[in-house]
Amino acid sequence: MNATKVLKKTIRAEKKYKIICHEGGSRSSKTWSIFQFFLLKAVKGEGVTVTIVRDKLTWIKSTLLKDFAEMTNRYGLSITPEINFNRADQVYNVNGSEFAFYGLDYAEKLHGRKQDWFWINEALEVEKRHFDQLEMRTTKGGLIDYNPYNDVGWVYDIQKRPDVCVIKSTMWDNPFLEENIRKKILSYKPTPENIRNGTADNYMWEVYGLGNKAKLQGVIFVNWDIVEGIPDGARFLGYGLDFGFRNDPTALVGLWEFDKELYADNPIYRTGMLNSDIINELKKLKVNSGDLIVGDSNEPKSIEEIRRAGFNIKGAYKGADSVRYGIDLLKSFKIHITKRSIEMENELRKYKWKEDRNGNMLNEPIDELNHGIDSLRYIAMEKLGNKQEVQILNRELLGL
Repeated sequence: MNATKVLKKTIRAEKKYKIICHEGGSRSSKTWSIFQFFLLKAVKGEGVTVTIVRDKLTWIKSTLLKDFAEMTNRYGLSITPEINFNRADQVYNVNGSEFAFYGLDYAEKLHGRKQDWFWINEALEVEKRHFDQLEMRTTKGGLIDYNPYNDVGWVYDIQKRPDVCVIKSTMWDNPFLEENIRKKILSYKPTPENIRNGTADNYMWEVYGLGNKAKLQGVIFVNWDIVEGIPDGARFLGYGLDFGFRNDPTALVGLWEFDKELYADNPIYRTGMLNSDIINELKKLKVNSGDLIVGDSNEPKSIEEIRRAGFNIKGAYKGADSVRYGIDLLKSFKIHITKRSIEMENELRKYKWKEDRNGNMLNEPIDELNHGIDSLRYIAMEKLGNKQEVQILNRELLGL
């Protein structure tokens, strides 16, 4: 097991501190190193119980559990029972140590549970009461990790305690980082070249490149909330579909209108989906042949394959100013998203305007955290946009 720099710092910190905060940039090996820290204890036969939490169970399954499966497989460690992403209780044993994964949207399962160690992943998304509950029932210590995308929160308050330390890391601490991801993060740095290319973003560079605390400014969507479901009597408008594959997810969003407000549901948000997978999921969701789907027009082949499978799909309008037009259209409504649309919730919290090198907001959004939002924009423009303006955008797309 090759020890990363972050792992070595964690092992040293364990001897002096009860709580270890991992604060850093994107892909800085925080998650990988914390798993190594706990798996080393399992390999040594320490027989520890570890409770691992994140705000949503779905996020646990799509991130941490996948990493856990990959690491134990890579190191040849035996797990019982066999990992099953559909299992209600995600509790596993490695050489006599217990690893229990919980989403805090099912926090009642944590009540009364005791552990030697706890780990809160993406702690800025978590309420302090969950930290307090975990700490009260922990015999040895806890680890928390986060990208410092905001400069306020309980994680910064507890750092004042003498038994708490902070380990800061960036992508340069991760020797295994793929080069294309490294280049993407570096594109945020406000260099003259990146500024010319339109990729520079002070906020993104400070947080995800350098791992520094930064105040989140210029958030685009503020007039939204979370609801249990779509109200009875809401008028169904259709679906928006944004295609992705390896690094970007495919996102499907259903849109309804009720009492002059919008309701959205995001049933698909997944990487690695082929068109055949998308078609199968549409069938599972019982999308009718008459239901309108508006897809990313940059993928005409995908749209045609889905159309040939019997679905009513068309390309989205993508004129020169279509993104800004669609954003303004959505901002004119109150938007409600369903409770299960957790990835879309994450996008709405962090989708922001670009900044110039001096930190001034530009009239252009970041090209990140927008897959569900793009899907929502496609169907909203088609069904709710001003027809004359949309036709102009469409003519621009066609070069007329």
